[in-house]
Amino acid sequence: MRFVLAVVLAAALMASVAGATTINVGSLFDVTEIQEGLDLAEAGDTVLVWTGTYDSVSYFDTSVGIRGAIARMPDGVILRGNHARDVVIDHTEAEYAIICENVGADTRIENFTITGGIGRDQGRGDDGDGRNLVAGVACLQEGSPTIDGLQIRGSATGIVIRGLSAPVIEGTVISRGSHHGIYVAKTGGAAVTVDHATIVQNFDHGIYVFEGATDIANSCITHNGKNGVRAYLTEPSVVYCNVYWNDQVDPDPQEGPLDYGGMDDQTGSNGNISLEPFYCDYTGAAGYDYHVCVDSPNVGADSMGGDLGALGGACTECVSIVERSSWGAIKALYR
Repeated sequence: MRFVLAVVLAAALMASVAGATTINVGSLFDVTEIQEGLDLAEAGDTVLVWTGTYDSVSYFDTSVGIRGAIARMPDGVILRGNHARDVVIDHTEAEYAIICENVGADTRIENFTITGGIGRDQGRGDDGDGRNLVAGVACLQEGSPTIDGLQIRGSATGIVIRGLSAPVIEGTVISRGSHHGIYVAKTGGAAVTVDHATIVQNFDHGIYVFEGATDIANSCITHNGKNGVRAYLTEPSVVYCNVYWNDQVDPDPQEGPLDYGGMDDQTGSNGNISLEPFYCDYTGAAGYDYHVCVDSPNVGADSMGGDLGALGGACTECVSIVERSSWGAIKALYR
């Protein structure tokens, strides 16, 4: 039955986009690894990945040296999971889950869970460049894909952005990583766009913009170990965001915890707030659920009257997190 469904869906997709092909990846198909599917794809094609865990490592020559990854995106190809929770890319044995190098906005990564990068320092081979971080997605040189609907959890740094890369990151949850949520170290090019993201419970900064233009909007950035948004050599645009209860691990002795570091506090301007979002399951009692309660201050607070973050209101009971235990919940992930 599942095979028949896959064939029908593939035929529907092929009919809907003239000249495009859908390549199915999964245990029921001849193509069983994500990179196999990408190697067969051309611009305009969709590689549709079915339920399962994918961890086959390949090695690629990149602008930052030879790097291990589960997949490297060709330009103009769509890589899509059939279900964000049940299609898992595990890069425990590789620096990156997905490499995006010299690709444009027509290149899309959609509907996956990424996990497994446990290192907090540089890539697995120390090349002397502290910006080469283990990451779920690496956007290198001019890597500017559209990243939509990912759940990146426990993946060292969630997304690393370098060179002239300017990805659009939307509807994505980055949680419980052992380093930063998003790390931007750009040397120019268009702005990185982060829109309707939820970045929560990462060990270091929620978003660290080391340099380069970055626009952050309609996002929920809370309960990260250091600053929610950290800026150096630049000042990102932050509008209609909830940036709350970050920097509890090592707060400034004079000023205390700072949601914003290296830039002015944006709370109270341009639609930005700093309020408890009331996640449905912050502690993991039910597997972690970063939807918020229906009466959360996130609900109805974005720039168009919708909800802040990647996930809107779902549960009915707004239970406050006990602040003293919030950082303990993060530290417990790395003991």
